[in-house]
Parts: sequence; structure tokens; C-alpha cells
Amino acid sequence: MCESTAYLFREDGLEKIMDNVVYMKPEDGKVYLSDLLGEQKIVDGEVKEIRLIDHKIIIQEK
Repeated sequence: MCESTAYLFREDGLEKIMDNVVYMKPEDGKVYLSDLLGEQKIVDGEVKEIRLIDHKIIIQEK
């Protein structure tokens, strides 16, 4: 499968914010995420790192 897990990067570590992410769009200081079932989240931050082999999206919190 091609889904990823999105994490928020904070000083105290990574916090999982969404599983099964199939869509991600960084725009204007926000990151828009959608999962397999259509649930959506908007996160204030920027993409810090994408680990394709690990299926991880890491977002730096603002």
C-alpha cells in the first residue's frame, strides 16, 4: 500500500496525527492531509521530512 502516517515534530518528540494518509498538500504555512476514508486535517506547520521507505510524513509545528 502507498499510505503514510503523518507525525507532528515537537521538541519532546514525534506525535502521530493521522494514519493512512493518501493526500498531502503544503500551502501557505499549512499542511492539508486526507486519509483513505476521506477524513481531513489541516495542520499549521511545514513539511520537515518525508521518509518514503518508512511511509512517514513529518511536519514541523509552527
